[in-house]
Amino acid sequence: MSQAKRAAVCGLMIAANVVIMVLGAAIGVGIYICPMLAGLLLLPIGNSMGKKYQLLCYVAISIISALLVPDPEAVLMFVGFMGWYPILRPRLQKLTKLLRCIVKLAMFNCIMIAIEALLMLVLVPEVEASWYLIVLLVLGNVIFLLYDQLIPKFLFLLQHYLGRVFKF
Repeated sequence: MSQAKRAAVCGLMIAANVVIMVLGAAIGVGIYICPMLAGLLLLPIGNSMGKKYQLLCYVAISIISALLVPDPEAVLMFVGFMGWYPILRPRLQKLTKLLRCIVKLAMFNCIMIAIEALLMLVLVPEVEASWYLIVLLVLGNVIFLLYDQLIPKFLFLLQHYLGRVFKF
């Protein structure tokens, strides 16, 4: 693939991801779903063009989303975890199954607690911590484990349906 085609594909993926992130602010549940979807859409870039282009797209989406997306929680979810996790996931898959699960859940929990603490302390200081935050964290862990299982299935579908376009 020539440099011009790579730049065009990356530009289209960046634009599509930013549109998804902006739409996530319009839909209430989109705060969590849209960063996950945007992270999944970075997978074809990594598989067809390499990690360098995938990281470049992640950085561009993060910057543009920070400027255009009206919901800071969605942006922090993408920038803090959901955007770079699919990039890091192949390296984590090399660990043993138990260690991999522990590392993934520890990363997720530490980052989500930091994001929520930042939101509560800086952006919305009048919100008080309560028991439902623990319930949300537990549900977030379940959703993260499902997201982690979705990534290889999404890659399989991409290879099956878009394999000729992205040349996997």
